[in-house]
Amino acid sequence: MKVQYKHLTNYAIDKLIIVSLEQALYQALVVINNEEHIVWDTESTLVQTRTLNAMKERFETLTIPEAVLRQESPYDEMVGQASKYHSNRLEVPLGFSANPITNKLH
Repeated sequence: MKVQYKHLTNYAIDKLIIVSLEQALYQALVVINNEEHIVWDTESTLVQTRTLNAMKERFETLTIPEAVLRQESPYDEMVGQASKYHSNRLEVPLGFSANPITNKLH
């Protein structure tokens, strides 16, 4: 299922996953009914940002019970580790404020 950002209020989102890609690039996934879905900005463009804060700000007005930052490294073999036979996925919990306006400093 293709999920567009503008339609996210129509779904009960269980979890937001912000995926840390290469060179400060972040992509958004949402979990709906225990299935992960990539979030699309338009029909042909994914929701992506260059900073974690920009991604958090994009989603902080939505009601989402859990948010995590996900990192998976493809470079294990380059640092002397064995080839991957299992996942090296790391998920770190993120906190969102119920009222994002109070978090802004003037």
